[in-house]
Amino acid sequence: MGLRNKDKGAGGEEEQRIIDFGHPEVQPPFADNSIKTSKYTLLSFFPYSIREQFRRNGNIYFLCIGLLMILGYYTDLFYSAIAPWTTLGPLAFVVSISLVQEAYTDAQRHRSDKATNNHPCVVLRRAGEMDQRPVRGKKKKSRKRDPRVNQGEDLKIKVDGNETPIAFESVSRMNICAGDIVFVHNREMVPADLILLASANEGGSAYIETSPIDGETNLKLRNSPQFPTKRPGMTSSQSNSSLFNGGQDDSFEDPPSQEAESLRQAVERVVNMSLLGHPDGICALANPANADERPNLEPHVKLTPKGTLNKIWRRLFGNAKKDENDRRRSVPEAGEHVTYIATLTSEPPNTHVNNYIGKLTLPPDAEGARSDNVPLDANNILLRGAVLRNTEWVIGLACFTGVDTKLVMNSVATPSKFSRLDMLINRTVFLVLLIMIICICSLGAAAVHVNGEAFDQLWYAGYNKYPEPWPYFNLGDASNISNPEWKTSTQNFLQNTLMFVTLLSNFIPLSLYVSVEIITVMMMLYISWDLNMYHEESDTPAAARSTIVTDLGLVEYIFSDKTGTLTCNVMEYKRCSVDGHAFGMPVVKAAPQIAGIPDQPIDDADLFSDSAHPLKHLLAGSGPVPSLSKVDETDKSGDTSAGLKCRSDTLTFNAEMFLRVMSICHTVVVEKDHVVPSYEQAADDSSRKKKWNLKSPRSRLGSEDSNVSKGPRAPPKKAKKKNDGAPEGYAYQAESPDEGALVAAASCEYGFQLLGRNSSGVSISCPCPSLLENDDVVKGLKNGSMTAKMLAAKTAPTSGALSKYSGTQVKTVDDGVAPQSETWPVLAINKFDSDRKRMSVLVRSPPELGSVSMLLCKGADSSMLIKEVCEGVRMLENIVDKYEAPKAEPESEADQSELDSLLGIQAHLGEFASEGLRTLVLGVKILSDEDAELWLSKFKDASTSIENRDKKLTNVAYEIEKDLHIVGATAIEDKLQDGVPETIANLEKAGIKLWVLTGDKRETAIEIGYSTKVLSPKMHLTEVVDGPAQSVKALVAMELMRHIKIGNLPDYQRVVLEEPKGFSLKSFLNCLALMGNWRRKTWLAWRHFYLMRIKHFWLSRDSLYDHVEDLKEEIEAEKRRADPRIQRSKVREGALEIIKGFWNDPTHSHLREKHDHDIEASIVLDVPPAVFERAKTAKVSIKSRRRSESSMTEVTRVQKLALAKVTLAGSRDGLDEEALSMQSYRPTQETTNFDKRKRNVFEKLFATDKDVRHGKLSKHLKNEYNDALSLDEKEQSGKKEIESMIGSTPFPPPKHKVHFDVHSVKRGLIVEGAALKHLLGDPVLEEMLFAVASCSDSVIACRVSPIQKALLLKMVRKYVSPTPTTLAIGDGANDVGMIQEAHIGIGVSGLEGQQAVNASDFSIAQFRFLESLLLIHGRWNFMRMSKAVLFFFYKNAALIGTMMVFSERCLHSGTPLYDPWVISVFNFVGGSMPIVLMAVFDRDLPRDYIMRNPQVYQSGPNNEFLSLRMFIRWVFITIIQALAIYWFAAPAIQLGGGVTSAFKGLMGNWDRDVPGDGEGGDMKVFGTTIYSQLIYVVTFKALFETRSLIHGEFPTFTCKRGKGEGWLNRIGYTWVGVTWFSILFYYFFLFTYQLIGRRGPKTATFFQFVFVTEHVMNMRSITWMVSMLAPTICVIFDVTGKVMGNMFFPTQTQIHTEIAARERT
Repeated sequence: MGLRNKDKGAGGEEEQRIIDFGHPEVQPPFADNSIKTSKYTLLSFFPYSIREQFRRNGNIYFLCIGLLMILGYYTDLFYSAIAPWTTLGPLAFVVSISLVQEAYTDAQRHRSDKATNNHPCVVLRRAGEMDQRPVRGKKKKSRKRDPRVNQGEDLKIKVDGNETPIAFESVSRMNICAGDIVFVHNREMVPADLILLASANEGGSAYIETSPIDGETNLKLRNSPQFPTKRPGMTSSQSNSSLFNGGQDDSFEDPPSQEAESLRQAVERVVNMSLLGHPDGICALANPANADERPNLEPHVKLTPKGTLNKIWRRLFGNAKKDENDRRRSVPEAGEHVTYIATLTSEPPNTHVNNYIGKLTLPPDAEGARSDNVPLDANNILLRGAVLRNTEWVIGLACFTGVDTKLVMNSVATPSKFSRLDMLINRTVFLVLLIMIICICSLGAAAVHVNGEAFDQLWYAGYNKYPEPWPYFNLGDASNISNPEWKTSTQNFLQNTLMFVTLLSNFIPLSLYVSVEIITVMMMLYISWDLNMYHEESDTPAAARSTIVTDLGLVEYIFSDKTGTLTCNVMEYKRCSVDGHAFGMPVVKAAPQIAGIPDQPIDDADLFSDSAHPLKHLLAGSGPVPSLSKVDETDKSGDTSAGLKCRSDTLTFNAEMFLRVMSICHTVVVEKDHVVPSYEQAADDSSRKKKWNLKSPRSRLGSEDSNVSKGPRAPPKKAKKKNDGAPEGYAYQAESPDEGALVAAASCEYGFQLLGRNSSGVSISCPCPSLLENDDVVKGLKNGSMTAKMLAAKTAPTSGALSKYSGTQVKTVDDGVAPQSETWPVLAINKFDSDRKRMSVLVRSPPELGSVSMLLCKGADSSMLIKEVCEGVRMLENIVDKYEAPKAEPESEADQSELDSLLGIQAHLGEFASEGLRTLVLGVKILSDEDAELWLSKFKDASTSIENRDKKLTNVAYEIEKDLHIVGATAIEDKLQDGVPETIANLEKAGIKLWVLTGDKRETAIEIGYSTKVLSPKMHLTEVVDGPAQSVKALVAMELMRHIKIGNLPDYQRVVLEEPKGFSLKSFLNCLALMGNWRRKTWLAWRHFYLMRIKHFWLSRDSLYDHVEDLKEEIEAEKRRADPRIQRSKVREGALEIIKGFWNDPTHSHLREKHDHDIEASIVLDVPPAVFERAKTAKVSIKSRRRSESSMTEVTRVQKLALAKVTLAGSRDGLDEEALSMQSYRPTQETTNFDKRKRNVFEKLFATDKDVRHGKLSKHLKNEYNDALSLDEKEQSGKKEIESMIGSTPFPPPKHKVHFDVHSVKRGLIVEGAALKHLLGDPVLEEMLFAVASCSDSVIACRVSPIQKALLLKMVRKYVSPTPTTLAIGDGANDVGMIQEAHIGIGVSGLEGQQAVNASDFSIAQFRFLESLLLIHGRWNFMRMSKAVLFFFYKNAALIGTMMVFSERCLHSGTPLYDPWVISVFNFVGGSMPIVLMAVFDRDLPRDYIMRNPQVYQSGPNNEFLSLRMFIRWVFITIIQALAIYWFAAPAIQLGGGVTSAFKGLMGNWDRDVPGDGEGGDMKVFGTTIYSQLIYVVTFKALFETRSLIHGEFPTFTCKRGKGEGWLNRIGYTWVGVTWFSILFYYFFLFTYQLIGRRGPKTATFFQFVFVTEHVMNMRSITWMVSMLAPTICVIFDVTGKVMGNMFFPTQTQIHTEIAARERT
């Protein structure tokens, strides 16, 4: 039974759950543990699956047509021209295929569900209860024990002095309930969300692999909860160290050493605190001593009729005898002796995989005592789907089961995406429907008119106005004939219209959707089969996970993550900064060189003496430490020590703490390479270590004794290391590559090796003596007489000690020294979060190092080098202000040393970032024992809180992460993937805009931008950095106004916004657009009414909210679309108001006094960003300061350089000086080298390419430009003339006032995530930002969160009209939101798990494969599918066109020209197979040519293949060919040649008196002959539309070796499609159809086709004569049109096709 603390709202949404140990919860709201992924049952399959099939508009259309045919065929309401079964039959066939596929897929899901739900698991039970009660379920089955645990025998556990047998029951996974105690073996999947209670490892820890959940293959460490010392029922030996695996004690003393528990001990401990040991136990929450925190113990009943009746029943009849649950939750009476059991209070089920909040309430220590609460977090829970690794067994409490587990709640379907081509198909369908309606109405009106005019001549059809008997009916034997039933009127307009609906229903091709699905599947397979996108190193092919393959050819914007997407995500520790010195060789920079500071060659001596010390030289000894009394005279109060000395072979304090932070402050797990599980229970404790205990790396490498002296210990032998720095036989598993790189570097480079971690702390191997081995240092740090800053100052190298790190023969302190093992107890961990951007651990040094409490912290420089965290930054601000002279100098030597160190770190951080390295800043804080205890108590209160735990933990972390001493900075290299710069350059040539969205710092992102060619050296960068909201908005507003003034944003110029509305040709043409706006507004209003008044009754609150938000976005988009000038006016006026407010602010008065730079010069000059100059200048300045410390001027300049990065004033005034100038400038007059008057009428009317329509071909060039081109290339005059025309002449220096083309200047936009928070959310500011970004050639967003990535992508989709096709590519979980928001999501199979891949539409292994995916597959797919779609409409329109022409010949009576079943076959055979093969294999351009000329990709985004003009072309050729097919065939067969066979009568010239046998003149023969011509024409049309004919190799249908790559590669698909699958199959069908008619019943429709095929094909030569004439005429029309189009108005594709053909020849 589940309890809730309180309900939320009327819906009864729970806030928390309460679970008793050992009690299975089977009532709502708890769910069973079964999983259901299947969609249907036997009863629901047909209703639901058929409903899914008729969600397609095409199926609905043909179903309605079929029902209309039934109505006309079997009633007298109107005449149906076509039998209904000829439409419903093929529709049923298509739907049946889809149903069979759906049934097979769902059957596979059922099998998978059955295997999953019935997988055997182990649950702890009372043996007596197990033997008495049958297993839960529909069928009563005997319960059995698991033979793998304890050999199937029960464990006899002592409970209150009595033995209680506990069995290990084997149950199906679906029978596990919340509250069960579950046993899990090694390498088994966790069956439900479990609270970890015990394990076979030391300290109760367990390792899990979460790849099924988040795709991350690295192991994660989970720990048992931290419990108090002693619980009732336990012996003294089972106190803190053995009860719940010896979690951490509440006291501040050192925890005792830990050993792994035996299975018996673990079971005994759990049983004594659960219902397994105390069946009559009382919930610990009912303890009267905890009355102040007792929740509502009334059982919760859902607000349903059944739940209400149960509640009434319990209240009326439940008082006589309380049930078990009521008694367990009842508060005991005073004096009543009861036994309490542990209880779990948990958060309700949710989707947060990385978070969990709960607490365990334990039984009281003694009668009348309070029950202790133990906090639970994500480190204490094992999620369903995770796999247990390196741990032989665990025992856990089932918390969430079935659909409540986090895995299932996150297993939502990927949002369905509708491809752009699908939308174009729908638009084409509506356009064709419009044409169909016009044709039908026209024919209906014509039928009424023609039949009315010719009514008197229609007596043969039964029409007569005067129903009188005929005179000759009264003669002779005819007198017995009754008068005919005359029809006195013809059908009305509505009846004729419905008749023509049935006749012309094939305007929409039935085979379209089936063929599109087949083509799409083949395109998806091609992507998977492409060897050019196969990554051999990781054995990873590309994969298509979605059907939107055609959208790959329409991409206009790419949003890319950086780490793991553009880079390898394989981190390598390269450089660091400690004590003002940089270690590690510089990395070659991709950023442009700084003007005025040429790169000078650096010799080895200068390299080693300044900024390029080898990494190993960090271990150089510090030398003797002077006495404490000499450290600082002002800080010696309370100091009783004198003559403090340290060993000369110790590291400097900063260096030692730097390495300890690297090796301790992390979450890296030490994994054993292999674990062999043994499922045998030891009889006693002596055998436990052999069979159950899994030794930790610490125990393998030597563990320390608890009574360790503070003197030097006997050093163990050096442990062997692997490549990642892990001990031999083990491996490091890091949650992020950054942490893994730091830990590996600490081990491999410096010898600070991580040995393992458990509940006791982190064990490391250290090769260097420590400063903490000195008792005086420890005493000074503890009593506060010595600080970290003071100790760092006295151990830091002096100004004259540069040789300490310099030279090639530096002796390090680890030379010839064996490492010593240390265990640092971890008291608390402040995890990394996106707000703080840092993590820290509170540790104590080992006893031999004085047990000093200290905080180790690491984080981004933007979160570490701020005055709230680093005390040194406050000192810098007190010394120097950005715009004033120095105020004061450092007061002490320690302050001066810290200042020097911070200046060096600042300069080095800029240098590291300019090299594209990822940087982290490391710091420490020494705490007294009292301060540590006080903070730990606050930390415990926050960690045990159920409500707002994360917020409270964050506040507690903020409280301790203050006054840090910065010890150094690290720099890690994340190398670029192969081919990234070339790929980005080609994508840019293809016209695709790339936005890089990364979480790295700005300088690193800029450097990566240069190295990847996202940024070019001559590109002007606009940086929108963090700062006050007013400054950020002003910068964006000024940049917007600049672009408006220079003409980059003409739509925002005042002359456009204030253009008066009046009647013009353009406004007349916009009438249709206005009607469309009105239609969309009406539709949105109806949807809003339906959602808020009707649909909300059955929608959940969250679903209703999502629907409302989506509808609001559509309404806003419609408002912008209706009149965009209104919104643009708001944006412009808003920008002006922001700028005005900025200048009126008194705090910005100093900016007015600055020199107003020349705007034109600043745009043209090749000046790289200031960050690079600042970094290099800082390096030169520090070098100069080292040479001459007496120069105060130099010191002040260096201080100002450092302050530019760390003070808020820098960010406050960090506006682009170019943006501060609001000078109006005049855009240069736009000039062009083309003469539009050279365009001809064909290009103006029929050209589909906009460049051709606008006259931008070489033949449209001006005469003077052609003359310049004709000059010899060697003639400088001609060269200069060309250069002056195209604007490539180098610009003169800025001092010369010249006019220049501002549009030729490339611009880049760099925006920080912290600045986005001031812009996103406001529609005006969002559009302002996007307008600026749209004028930039490259955009890089740095320090952005995952939600900001999605918002930026959404912004582009929102403000670009028409909506562009966007593509998002990433490799990590933080990219999922961006991937799902984009039209196309690409997941990179990297090292950050598979979450991005699982949420994506396509997956690739390397970024460079994106080039082939888009330029090759994307372009080909869109080209192929566009042709296929147009061809399907064309062939059906040609069919209907001939029937419409024939309708005039039969007085619009609705008589079909063709047999109904022949028409049905046309949808599948008549040209369909050649179309499918063309769409699968056609290539207009070779792969190598496309890769060399990426600009051909623009044919997709420009909609060259499926534009309105292209559609009109196909309509035009359809009309011509339909007329040609009928009029060149019908006259030849409707007169003499149509009423005779081939060799009789007139054609044989046997007898002039015999006109013929008349057997060839019926409608079936006439229609079939014309139908044959239609088949030939459509087939030839497919042949001419194919750009690449596949001939194959002989023999094509054999498997003979040595011919190509196999028989599939030898088939001539083009000719097979044209001959075998079209013409020959058509003949096969005709003869088969005739045979069916001959053998079938005489009343069937098939009987009417008897002998038709024989007469048409075998007995009439006119058929073959016409077959040569009509198709030839149609081909002539088609070829003529293509030749004229290619000559007079070619497309870009046609131009490149001709170029490629010339290259081949």
